Amino acid sequence: MRFFMPKQTLKETLVDIKKNVKMDYEIIVVCNGTDKALHDYIIKHPDIDRYCINSVNVGVARAWNIGAQLAEGEVLCYLNDDVSIGPNSLETLTDQLLASEDVGEIGPAGSYWRNCQHHAFVEESASTTEADVVSGFCFLLRASTFHEVGGFDIAYTPAGHEEIDLSYKIRQIGLKCLVNQSVDIKHYHHHGVSAQNMDVHYLGSVINTKDLHERNKAYFTKKWQGKFA
Repeated sequence: MRFFMPKQTLKETLVDIKKNVKMDYEIIVVCNGTDKALHDYIIKHPDIDRYCINSVNVGVARAWNIGAQLAEGEVLCYLNDDVSIGPNSLETLTDQLLASEDVGEIGPAGSYWRNCQHHAFVEESASTTEADVVSGFCFLLRASTFHEVGGFDIAYTPAGHEEIDLSYKIRQIGLKCLVNQSVDIKHYHHHGVSAQNMDVHYLGSVINTKDLHERNKAYFTKKWQGKFA
């Protein structure tokens, strides 16, 4: 028996946002791809307020930092283009983020870490749960918090551990990372390369995903070992 996972595209995600998000927002797209058709789509789309199309793959951390620099709002919402957004989901997360100055980051999924190692995913719960790390496919934080912690660490370029590192930095300044699984947000995992064995080209360099994972894991461990239980 074969199972087919529904596909979510940038086009569908933009439709979700327009249809289901009722609060004020701006849409910023940062593109590391070389697909000319995708470039044209981003440039011409009437609902995209700002965009940056990089001539090369500058990596996830740099791209996310660019997005923050282009944003003008109080809250930053990082959203993969393979994520569906249901009604009132982003409003709920935004309200929870802004309800307390102790909250630094929030999203629909997350995990617990021990001694710089993944320990367990946050189990399904009807209530909002504190976590060590908020998953990178969708997360929100104040722009002021982003700038206070220095944004994403570009040492992880091209990809891997940058969102984990951000959650650690947020907890380091005494703020909480929260997970609310009750919101209608789904990730379809179409673009991740972390579980694949492939070469990643970036900034004139190339690295295999297995080597990249080991390199970034070692850097992350050296940076955070002993800082948290």
